[in-house]
Amino acid sequence: MRSILFVPLLLALPSVAWATQDADPTDAAPVDTSRAPLLPHRELSEALARLASEHASNVQLLSLVRKSRAGRSIDALRITGAEHPSGQPAILLVANIDGPLVYTSGIALEHAQRLARGYGNDEAVTRLLDTTTVYIIARANPDAAEARFISPLAEVQATGHDVDNDRDGRLGEDGPSDVNGDGFVSVMRVPDPDGTWMPDPTDPRVQVEADPAKGERGLWKLVPEGRDSDGDEEASEDPPLDAIVNRNFAQDWKAHDASAGLFPSDEPEVRALYEFVLAHEDIQLVLVYGELGNLVERGKGVDDDAKPTKRVPPSGVRESDGAILDTIGERYREITGDTTKGSQDEAGTFQAWCYEQRGITTLNAALWSIPLDAEADSSEADSSEADTEEVGTTKPEQSEEETETDEEKKEEEKDDEPKPSDDAKRMIWIDLNSEDARHLGWTAFDHPELGPVEVGGFAPYALVEPPDEDRVRIADKQFEFLLSLDATVARVELADVRVTARGELLEVEAVLVNEGLLPLVTTWGKKTRTTLPARVEIHLPAGATLLAGSKRVLVSDLRGSGGRHELRWLVSGATAASIGISVVTRHAGGARAEVK
Repeated sequence: MRSILFVPLLLALPSVAWATQDADPTDAAPVDTSRAPLLPHRELSEALARLASEHASNVQLLSLVRKSRAGRSIDALRITGAEHPSGQPAILLVANIDGPLVYTSGIALEHAQRLARGYGNDEAVTRLLDTTTVYIIARANPDAAEARFISPLAEVQATGHDVDNDRDGRLGEDGPSDVNGDGFVSVMRVPDPDGTWMPDPTDPRVQVEADPAKGERGLWKLVPEGRDSDGDEEASEDPPLDAIVNRNFAQDWKAHDASAGLFPSDEPEVRALYEFVLAHEDIQLVLVYGELGNLVERGKGVDDDAKPTKRVPPSGVRESDGAILDTIGERYREITGDTTKGSQDEAGTFQAWCYEQRGITTLNAALWSIPLDAEADSSEADSSEADTEEVGTTKPEQSEEETETDEEKKEEEKDDEPKPSDDAKRMIWIDLNSEDARHLGWTAFDHPELGPVEVGGFAPYALVEPPDEDRVRIADKQFEFLLSLDATVARVELADVRVTARGELLEVEAVLVNEGLLPLVTTWGKKTRTTLPARVEIHLPAGATLLAGSKRVLVSDLRGSGGRHELRWLVSGATAASIGISVVTRHAGGARAEVK
């Protein structure tokens, strides 16, 4: 099997990347791991600008108005077909809004490149872009992402304001650091009689919380690697930054939580995303590559008519919207094969804001995590059992009762065996795939303030970043799913437009149809009133009179999958050929028909 190693890269700053060893010649053709690359901010920005320059006819580079706290720009691409009429449905893809998921930026860049280069050359790409605008924000959290390319290597979530976590009157004086000089900021196991952690009985390389009710006793407390700079006998308890971008959005914002920021939208990236979504009313569907997931397993749902509590509507996907989300999720799993459930904690996130406050259908794809279903290799145990039997001997026959008793004993013994924790299951996958560098082991270290400790555990990014080959495979499958979304977005059309003579009058009829899966306005969008309805208008010649029906009709209740809304007018003083009907939307296309 291929092994994955941490290999230093000679970039502008020291960095670390997962690199795959040379492929075994007996293996299948090696994957081009240069695709969907891990890029620091400057190189990613240059790649986006270069793509827009090379495909100026259908790719536009948009820089969001606000920059990050460190002054890094947040760039978006607008990718369209040859024609892009006003109101054409749009899909917004957002990647790397969660700082450590840097690899998702490379996947988003890969999508943009394949869309730009495939237009006019690939049937599926051309079909999508001729009917749908695609916006791609490849890196929504540039400051946190940049930590992936700095040594010593540490996973960074927070980029915003500091909080005095230890209440000593000083800010950020006691953050994580590389105390043993191995190039990684990992975890310390600190011996403590009041500690709550003990070795996992199935794998001492990882730990589990001790359960006193079972007679278990903790040996350590776990703390981020670092010094006790303020002399309070606690290490790494007051990091220099606390606020996390994707916890700073207004929906279900958690007050008095350091990670949520000082107030909603305090982080500049949050305001930038607010402004982008508000300025682009054509966005009908949002797809986010991040920690959250609702395509493999849907999160909390609430009834469509759920009552507010203290005038605050309950959070969660409305059941009618959730039923559609289930259909999309089924298609997603079929196309991608993804089984990663992702987090369900949406408090203060961009995804929750998009749905709860803008009424936009939001798809959350958690692209990868270390599988927990890897099976430990039992071939050695099986062979050792076989070796204990003498060659040429035959086991004595057993009665059915004896066989059943033996089976019951085996089941009881199996039930009594300790079950591996999730971390122990991750170690099984690491061992089977020779991904040894994902776990640093535990090394004794004489800490300057805490005394003897052990430093190690999972390496930074080891639990969230897939191997190179998996990253490329994920990019291919996710792109296939992205192309399938052209049949998901709502699209309005005029059908069955006809006129019938009623004496000297004309009866005009038309049907507004939505062939997409999504409704014209989501259930929650009707409540928030943030999505404008379709406007249907009848156009009459001078001198004609509208006797029945409204000149302009607003339609918001138009379900997907062939939903219909019938319209009728009665007109005098006009000929059929002089009458026209139009439909206009901000986000689901439009149409115009002449009466025949």
